[in-house]
Amino acid sequence: MKSSPNLQAVQKETDLFWVAMAYVAAIVGAGVALPYLHEVHPLLQLLLVDITATVIIYFFSLGFNNSSMYDAYWSVAPPLLFMFWFGQGDSGVFVETAPHALVRSGIVFMLVSFWAWRLTYNWARSWRGFQHEDFRYVGMRLRFKKAYWPISFLSLHLIPTLFVFLACTPFQAIFHPSALGLKLNAIDFIALLFTLGGIFLETVADDQRFFASISGELNSESTFKKGLWSISRHPNYLGEILFWWGLFLFGMASTPDYWWTCSGALGITLLIVLASIPMMEKRQLHRKKDYAEYQRSVPMLFPFRSSNGK
Repeated sequence: MKSSPNLQAVQKETDLFWVAMAYVAAIVGAGVALPYLHEVHPLLQLLLVDITATVIIYFFSLGFNNSSMYDAYWSVAPPLLFMFWFGQGDSGVFVETAPHALVRSGIVFMLVSFWAWRLTYNWARSWRGFQHEDFRYVGMRLRFKKAYWPISFLSLHLIPTLFVFLACTPFQAIFHPSALGLKLNAIDFIALLFTLGGIFLETVADDQRFFASISGELNSESTFKKGLWSISRHPNYLGEILFWWGLFLFGMASTPDYWWTCSGALGITLLIVLASIPMMEKRQLHRKKDYAEYQRSVPMLFPFRSSNGK
């Protein structure tokens, strides 16, 4: 027997409250751990603090028997990682002697904060509560059975945390001492285009699907092919990829020696292209009869076709 819409809304609010409490606990736990790690390198210090918060979220996932508890971590963590790097330096000296670096860091913080808020909001409005769990997690439960929770910790909690951590390492370049006297340059402008473009694509694509689901246009029988989804099969993922490469470029505009921070954006790109998209498309091919034709007529990411037709 299905519950009424009002009861479902109340239950969702309750579930979101517990998710919020889990993240508050994770932030508090990370803050408690931070002073005990002051003797290690800041990059390792931040990684250990990040893992501490992830472990706390994992125990909440375990307690509520739902790995989707972690899903918001992807967007919640980056602004906090940014603030860590800001706190590593002498903020007074930074403000007084490095106006260009201050402008750059301010732009990056606003972009990251808006991206985080929007992505978290989109997750919250689309999530149906603890009665729902990502289809990929459900499939893993059926496949691994009793081994699911150890595997969930490694593949659904820890590994995504490591990917996001690497993708946020350009923040370290932005606050590096060598960046303090460096003026805004052409790379900053390109980075701004990437990040703003990525946020715009994700926002529009997610809104188009969300409002289509409310109006009934989005259904389980046919593929949604309107708006951005008519020129790209995964415009939201394209936006996500552009956003992370934009952050890397901001790091390059600050401290070119930190070229190795491209590992984060590259890792997320590979994660999306080689794992997330294939899993989504396999499911859609199974559920929707017109999806094979959609694959043939609409490019996977960029709204133009490569030589292999994808």
